[in-house]
Amino acid sequence: MSITDELREWAKGSTLSSWTAEHLTAIADRIDAEHEKAMSRAGQLLADAEKDRDYNYANWQDCKQKVLQHNITLDELSAEIERLKDELAHRIELPKDADGEYIHVGDVMEWVRLSNKPSFEVRAMRYDEGGWEVYDRLGDRYVPSALRHYHAPTVEDVLRDFALAVCKDDALTIRKGVVEEYAAKLRLAEGEDA
Repeated sequence: MSITDELREWAKGSTLSSWTAEHLTAIADRIDAEHEKAMSRAGQLLADAEKDRDYNYANWQDCKQKVLQHNITLDELSAEIERLKDELAHRIELPKDADGEYIHVGDVMEWVRLSNKPSFEVRAMRYDEGGWEVYDRLGDRYVPSALRHYHAPTVEDVLRDFALAVCKDDALTIRKGVVEEYAAKLRLAEGEDA
């Protein structure tokens, strides 16, 4: 029994007013209708994806055979390349982060402007009329352009953060080359201890 069926049964057997029971039933009906619409759309998208996969695989096999058997002319090959370029032009491009890098499921991302937020692994991505959304393992969604791929902090990054914390000023007051000079000294000292 579905949750909406349970809701309908409860509304019928409850001491609620008939008006309230009717509204609960109407809500359950709308939920079922939206669910049915979403399942139908998902089924259609899956069928389309399978059809595209089969079509593209057949074209690839045909082209491969012609190349292997040397039965393809340069004009045929050029025409096939143009057709594939046209087909690719109508595909949806993957989302990009703030640095212009493509985002894939499994990538670890961090916020561009909020350094106190923890990094997270991309678990899912969704594209609709509003554009791309990226989801973490908890189902929280993010706008790709507000993120960048996570990179472990370097010695220079830590020194720069330290200098800014001590100075309580901006990066323009740190003399050029100072961070790099002390980072090299720290790496040298770390190597001597090993």
